[in-house]
Amino acid sequence: MSGFVPVFKAYRVNHSLFQNVREVPLEYVGPVSCNARVGIFSDSEEEGSARERVLRILRGFRFDDAIPPVEIVEGQAGYPYRYKLVHGAHRFYCSLAAGFKCVPSIEGCDGGEGSGIVRR
Repeated sequence: MSGFVPVFKAYRVNHSLFQNVREVPLEYVGPVSCNARVGIFSDSEEEGSARERVLRILRGFRFDDAIPPVEIVEGQAGYPYRYKLVHGAHRFYCSLAAGFKCVPSIEGCDGGEGSGIVRR
């Protein structure tokens, strides 16, 4: 990502696939909780290794590809952030590392991976 400077506040999303996408400042979103033995970035049989996923996201940023939004929920009472990240840790942390100020997001439910995504 040498020399990459974001032109927009957040990466691009294909709005024809996702409804109710909004850009949320990164500092409003709390970090994802994870198992300390696994870490934040984990491999997936469906999506490949964590390294491959991160590289695919960063290339997408560089070439302005449409990338799905992250999924957030409102933070509960006592939670130090306005929102809690429930799906999209790779996209969230890559956005932070790439210098974006916001992350495209949809509100979901805290019911696990893939919940709450509304597609047209």
